[in-house]
Amino acid sequence: MYENLTALANRLRLGFILRFPLLVPGKRDGIYAYLLTLVLMAVALFVRLAIAPVSAGVQYVTFFPSVTLAAIFGGYKSGMLATAIGLVLATYIFTPPYYSISMEVLRLSFWSNMVFLLDGIIVSFSIEAMHRYRLQLKKEFDEVKKSGAQVMKLNEELEQQIARREQVDKDLAEQEEFFRLIAENVEDFIAVLDMKGRRIYNSPSYARLFGDVASLKGTDSFAEIHPEDRERVRKIFNDAFQCGMGRRTEYRFLLPHGGICYMESSSGVIKDSQGKPQRVVVVSHDVTERKMAEQKIKEFAFYDTLTQLPNRRLLDDRLEQAIAACKRSGRYGAAMFLDLDNFKPLNDKYGHKAGDLLLVEVAHRLARCVREVDTVARFGGDEFVVVLSELAGEEAASAKEAEIVAEKIRVALAEPYYLVPNPAGTTKMITHQNVGASIGVVLFHNDVSAENILKWADKAMYRAKDAGRNQICFHDSGS
Repeated sequence: MYENLTALANRLRLGFILRFPLLVPGKRDGIYAYLLTLVLMAVALFVRLAIAPVSAGVQYVTFFPSVTLAAIFGGYKSGMLATAIGLVLATYIFTPPYYSISMEVLRLSFWSNMVFLLDGIIVSFSIEAMHRYRLQLKKEFDEVKKSGAQVMKLNEELEQQIARREQVDKDLAEQEEFFRLIAENVEDFIAVLDMKGRRIYNSPSYARLFGDVASLKGTDSFAEIHPEDRERVRKIFNDAFQCGMGRRTEYRFLLPHGGICYMESSSGVIKDSQGKPQRVVVVSHDVTERKMAEQKIKEFAFYDTLTQLPNRRLLDDRLEQAIAACKRSGRYGAAMFLDLDNFKPLNDKYGHKAGDLLLVEVAHRLARCVREVDTVARFGGDEFVVVLSELAGEEAASAKEAEIVAEKIRVALAEPYYLVPNPAGTTKMITHQNVGASIGVVLFHNDVSAENILKWADKAMYRAKDAGRNQICFHDSGS
């Protein structure tokens, strides 16, 4: 295996030297090697920023190859320098809130940085060890050639070579034992697969997922991948065999007890002496907690924590999308601004907990009154906004359709509410005589700003309140 990896590294280095001789340092350890390292990491950063936005993550998909190339052309010091640069860039640029350093940023990026640091150390020192081993063997073989003139001396040299070879085999066996101990004691999941994706080896860490690791040998590694992710992962696996290089990916993993965890995996291809792919090594780690944290951040940023409806920030985006859709299709859209009538007396009488329960129930009723393509958002307090996208027909027909939906909402919100503010208490009933909604409606079409739409709908809503509350009023474009 080490001879295959050494041959691969030598071919990469030789091919690069022949094509770009001025870019390769004359010595593996020197100022030019460090300059090359900086260039490689700059290219990796440029490529990463070019292929995906900063928030997409996957920063190490280009950093890790640069670390490998730096170690190949500049030695282990260059590899470690590239690893350090990659850690700084990944923490500063690609960790929320992006382009900043703080204790929270360091905490969020800690585990991914530790994995990348470990990978960088292993790759840098492994490549350096293989490079030195190749130079040692070359020196030994040169000595054997020079002694070919004398048979007796050749025999002595052969005996010495045999002894050295035995020592090399012993060293290799010790190294294999060393890497085996690493594989069996790391938290990550390490697997070796054949060309069809069947398991040849699984590290003991897989016992946390399956219990008996021995029973996994020969089984299909794709069977436990979520059906929606399976073909994508299989394609990445097949591409790795075809191009000889693996890549990092994320997918959902089905657990034996029926649960799902999120995995992030990177792979490498093992080739034979002719350069043909034979095996794939896959290193995976559980990123479920990170994915859950990302989802929580998204929810806090774009959704109201009480009703789970889109907040004002997401409403602005949805309204802009609806405006753009109407502009493309030539259809009308509608926005409704709702304000609950007599909500404050209810809140004062029954308490904020009952008020929160009522707002949650209002959100549920609003969602049942519209289509999935429409948007229901909490604007703030007891105010809600409903956006209807691409209504059917001309202006009059669209206005009629919007009026039907608005009336459906008004009737639904006027129905009695059955609230239990205290689970141990009694059910309190609030009828339509206490709670209703004043609704302002505005149609929009072609070029119009979201700000004006909401302003007009708000004015129409206040006209509905002035008209006696629990009413529907359309925006008058002449007012």
